[in-house]
Amino acid sequence: MKLLISTKSIHTLSIQKTFPLFLLLLLISACAPSKRFTEYKESATKDFAQEVRVLLNELNVDLTIGTDTYLISENEKLAIIKSGNKFSAEAIHNKIFIKLGSKRFNSKEFYLQSVDDSLIIINSKKYRGRIKLLNVDGAIKIINQISLEDYIKGVMTKEMPVGKGKENFEALKAFAIAARTYAINKIFASKTYYDLLPDIRDQVYGGADAEHPLSNKAVDETKGLILTFEDDPAIVFYHSTCGGYTESSVNVFTMDDISYLRTISDGNDPFCSISPNFNWTEIIPESIFIKRLFDAKLLKDTNCILERFNIKSRFQSGRIKELEILLKYDDEIKSISIFGNQIRSVIKNNSGNGLLKSNNFIIEITDDRKVMITGKGAGHGVGMCQWGAIGQSKLGKNYKEILMQYFPETEIKSLNG
Repeated sequence: MKLLISTKSIHTLSIQKTFPLFLLLLLISACAPSKRFTEYKESATKDFAQEVRVLLNELNVDLTIGTDTYLISENEKLAIIKSGNKFSAEAIHNKIFIKLGSKRFNSKEFYLQSVDDSLIIINSKKYRGRIKLLNVDGAIKIINQISLEDYIKGVMTKEMPVGKGKENFEALKAFAIAARTYAINKIFASKTYYDLLPDIRDQVYGGADAEHPLSNKAVDETKGLILTFEDDPAIVFYHSTCGGYTESSVNVFTMDDISYLRTISDGNDPFCSISPNFNWTEIIPESIFIKRLFDAKLLKDTNCILERFNIKSRFQSGRIKELEILLKYDDEIKSISIFGNQIRSVIKNNSGNGLLKSNNFIIEITDDRKVMITGKGAGHGVGMCQWGAIGQSKLGKNYKEILMQYFPETEIKSLNG
């Protein structure tokens, strides 16, 4: 969802997520059973029910501890790892073997927990909650077990800019509710040993290092609130910049139309017009463009030149539904077509290190044999437009108005009933 307005990437959700890889996870999270949601609400006051398990892929098994930390297994405190100490862990068969100085420990799983219940610092990164080391199929998985609210605090600044003063504050509150709703859906559809990934495959999570007083305040002021539709968690998507119109989910992610995820106008003077990605241009050399078609297995070889482009159809939002590309092989003209959000992953941006910002564009071949793409918006376009939310916040709209703009027919409800 995302990923992915990232302060590092204006997709990641620049906010742009790697949607072809992300799609299956989103479809799974869209099918949260209502029975499980009811059970969650009934037990939401219990600590275990508030826990989120984040798989920290970026950590390795040679760890440096930054605070005095308990090493725990089977509820037994085995040792205190002093601040500045290092230890290594190795997966052998179905167990983890830990070497800590002259001591050796082995277990299926271990926990790291701060001695004074403060932050855990591992390899200079700060985390709330506790860290679990688990042997999964002979590999060590490192999982941050954390409260739902603290998890959202670690996501906020990775997916939304804080802004100056309180200009973005209502947008931050709206985003906190959207991110919390996304997380709840993933908990319901969770994997065996984790719920969420820490990167653009889910929501970018930076731990306690990513927290900011203002975004934390936005989380606190919306504590426990999620978007619902017919008393179940709503299906939530968000993106950087809609470019004037959001996209219907059925054109990107879902099999069926979802009434509250349809194409809507972002205002007569689009709220997201303040985005640096509201208008953009990419220029790609012809040879590189053809190579990308080849890499996507749309061409058998690259011994051709571009003849012309035909935009065969567009969705109601203005985004391209079918793009036809005519290529010339000697005296023969061949045609290929690419469709919808797939266009972004095939064409890519100029550098080739990310998706094309959006599939709402015009495209032409220049006199010097380059492909010039002039477009609007960034991201898949479904759900909440993050820059649109910021634009509305700057205009004085509150978080409820912002959410109803992008998720009409939904209701904001508390997990605690």
